[in-house]
Amino acid sequence: MYWQDATETLLKPLLERPRLGLITDMDGTISPIVPVPEDAQVTPRSRELLQALGARLALVAVVSGRAVADVRQRVGLPELVYAGNHGLERWANNQVILAPEAIQFRPVLAAAQAAITPQLLPGMRLEDKGATLSIHYRQAADPQAAAAVFAPLMEALAAQHGLKLFQGRMVFELRPPLHIHKGTILRQFVTEYRLSVAIYVGDDTTDVDALQMARDMRQENSCYALGLGVESEGVPAAVLETADLLAAGVAGVEAFFAWLLNAVSAS
Repeated sequence: MYWQDATETLLKPLLERPRLGLITDMDGTISPIVPVPEDAQVTPRSRELLQALGARLALVAVVSGRAVADVRQRVGLPELVYAGNHGLERWANNQVILAPEAIQFRPVLAAAQAAITPQLLPGMRLEDKGATLSIHYRQAADPQAAAAVFAPLMEALAAQHGLKLFQGRMVFELRPPLHIHKGTILRQFVTEYRLSVAIYVGDDTTDVDALQMARDMRQENSCYALGLGVESEGVPAAVLETADLLAAGVAGVEAFFAWLLNAVSAS
């Protein structure tokens, strides 16, 4: 179901209860997917709406797989709250705060990076994000072939170094084996900001944890939380299956933000 069909049903409690929080992913959600991650730009309309919502809601936060300093710089709204590396990093007191549990895994991440680098295929890129490693293959000559070649290598390296392997849209990621992800950071935000209602917006495999967490919190009555999945070309099936509602691409997310802004302003 698209969000436009739920303004009088699932979405209505967002406007009827205090302390509403909006938590959103960046890439593919408020920024179109681009071939080269460094070229990603948050749309001006998304930025404008997030800034306006930030002045009216109890929390507006951006949670990304990117390093937290990177996503904060790209969004360009210092008044918002930021988490990076899927929740392993927070931005606070004008600096990066890394989850203490993640620090000890830096040496094994460096060892994995040393093993991967010589085997990268033309067009592939390894990104060291401090707490995690991302291997992008969207620019490889044959992305599907690159994924097939690298999948067993990444699985072996993850097992060898005691890391967790995740796959997103044209990316492999190695992370510390910690129970920290976008779902746990969503729950943390709900508790920290005393949210009674919340909505999470995301488009990729790593957002599924948060979409599921929203459903879990709603079912346990700890917070009326909803998950809004972003439908676009290549969106993982798990996003469509786990989301409570859907938005049609970045433009659909912008339309939802505009509706939410108008609704909370009117109420």
